[in-house]
Amino acid sequence: MKIHCRKKRYGYLSDQRNNPKELSLPRTAVVAGPGINNAMKNPLRKIPAVIEGKPVERNECCRICNEKTGEQIAVVDYWDIKTSKLVKCPECSHIQLDPMLTERETSTGCLAYYIEESLRTGKKEQIKNCIRNFRRGVLFGYSLKNKKLSPRHVLELGPGSGYFSTGLQFVFPDLEITVMDINREVLRFNEEHHHYKTIQQIPDNHVAECDGKFDLVIARDIIEHVTDISKVLTNVNRYLAPDGYFHFLTPNGHEDVWKHYLTAILTGSPSELLINHVNYYDGKGLRDLLLQKGFSPVDYYTYNLKTTLRGAGWKKDKKLMSPVSKRTSAGFFITEKAKEAESIDLIKNQVLGQWYIQKKAIWITFVYSIFHHFSIIRINPEFNIGHEIYGLYQKD
Repeated sequence: MKIHCRKKRYGYLSDQRNNPKELSLPRTAVVAGPGINNAMKNPLRKIPAVIEGKPVERNECCRICNEKTGEQIAVVDYWDIKTSKLVKCPECSHIQLDPMLTERETSTGCLAYYIEESLRTGKKEQIKNCIRNFRRGVLFGYSLKNKKLSPRHVLELGPGSGYFSTGLQFVFPDLEITVMDINREVLRFNEEHHHYKTIQQIPDNHVAECDGKFDLVIARDIIEHVTDISKVLTNVNRYLAPDGYFHFLTPNGHEDVWKHYLTAILTGSPSELLINHVNYYDGKGLRDLLLQKGFSPVDYYTYNLKTTLRGAGWKKDKKLMSPVSKRTSAGFFITEKAKEAESIDLIKNQVLGQWYIQKKAIWITFVYSIFHHFSIIRINPEFNIGHEIYGLYQKD
């Protein structure tokens, strides 16, 4: 089977401790560079739109603030496995599945999605994604160097292809990397391809032997998938050594949930949920939870306005809807399609054999990575504008 190499973008870090005003912008302000004019800023005054729902009794409390009331904003079918409401918390604005998926339901759906994605994504694109993730790891590594940080022991939750950590290791050659995932195929690939240490577990479950062992924990495009974010952050804090760092990337919840909200209000039907996004984070609510769990912000911002300008989070357009649910069969993909899933046969030297990846001239790799992945515009996540939330937090 093919290894899922997620497409990820993020910007070069700026230290908020040296730029304290970045988290206290006026309602319509955008951190921008040259070329951003008033014509671009003015539309932002009308977004994001308010997401409203009907009051409902929850099956489960909010996983951030334990609130027992909520507003139903949509209904989703996770494959043919489970039907859940999307419920917004009136206290912290966090949106989550209700009822939440069980560990077994998550595992079944993830395996089905793993196979489905393998069938529709070619090997060439998979290799491109590996290279992109490598460049982003290089960029992140240099951002740490600029902060005078040199991690030695890293834990990555949900590593995918493992090439983000390979990029980080390119900057810090002595880095020891451990990866945690529930998918055995992902762990096998990372162990054989990168020689990383592996742990088969979900982030929600505590692994005692990891306590205090790492000076950096990475969770890129992971925390939107976990069933209990409070437990996950508690575990991350335990895994970190004193003054360790936590780096994460997660979708802006307001824009991510907008497609399901549109399906609900424009068609009145449940929408399809194949990838297990079970959390939709509000920028302020997530920040408050991180502070509560013993983390202090170093960098915290959203970036990439392309999705916002196209209408995500504010425009009521059927083109932006999530597909109406067909209750797609997870069992069909697992039992009938698994053998058709193309196996990714990568040779590491071929993936990293790009002309700009030069160990004797690392600056070339760094400059090329900046050119492709540097984000000029950075926004306070509390505005819920922008495609993804980028975070680097330090353990208190």
